Amino acid sequence: MSLPKVRLERCVREDDRTWRLDGAQARHLLKSLRLCDGATVEGLSPGTEGERFLMRLEASGGRCALHAISSEKERPDRPEITLLIGLLKPGQFDCVLRASSELGVKAIIPLSCERSVPRIGDSDCGKKAARWQKILDEGTSVSGAASPPVIGPPAKFADVGWDSLPNFRCAAVISQSSPPISEISELPGEIAYAVGPEGDWSEAERAVLAEKKFAPVSLGRRTMRSSTAAIAGIAWFRLRALAG
Repeated sequence: MSLPKVRLERCVREDDRTWRLDGAQARHLLKSLRLCDGATVEGLSPGTEGERFLMRLEASGGRCALHAISSEKERPDRPEITLLIGLLKPGQFDCVLRASSELGVKAIIPLSCERSVPRIGDSDCGKKAARWQKILDEGTSVSGAASPPVIGPPAKFADVGWDSLPNFRCAAVISQSSPPISEISELPGEIAYAVGPEGDWSEAERAVLAEKKFAPVSLGRRTMRSSTAAIAGIAWFRLRALAG
């Protein structure tokens, strides 16, 4: 049975080995999970390198804190995946975020594409960012990943920092001429994987992707929702890496 997990960046660090819990996390451990003083939990901290802590709960005299017993650095997942994903309706986009955090995606770049139905204004960005970060934090708490994926604000397709992306690039494209993703024989250490919004990429966006060296790939003969295509592709990279 896995240990209860706590994201330490939400806590106040008192010294090298001790973190004081905020009210919400304290209530979750004591009221919801019914943990007692001395219980063992796992602390997750991103830092410069993801780190996991085996910790003892100190809950007495009105104080609620975690004391580190031991720690280990998290080995980075290989390949490191950067997901570029066209904005989707909230339910589908939330699903992509949860799966990405559990599957160990390194970074997520939301794209405002020609066919994106959601249009996020500047006034909405703050609320969306907080919601997205909460979903990613919860996903890593479930999976035990020390670091959640890094997610930026929605970017217009034309404004993507293409030069900063990994050199190995592929994009899910609905086309009979797209080779199956299974034809990728070797995986490098870093991958950029792009999935368009519902309705797929526009012709202009396909041309830009081709110019930026994104190889088109197919996920099979069935037409998938964009959220499904994103998760299926990421899962394929993970399983392919496990298979060596």
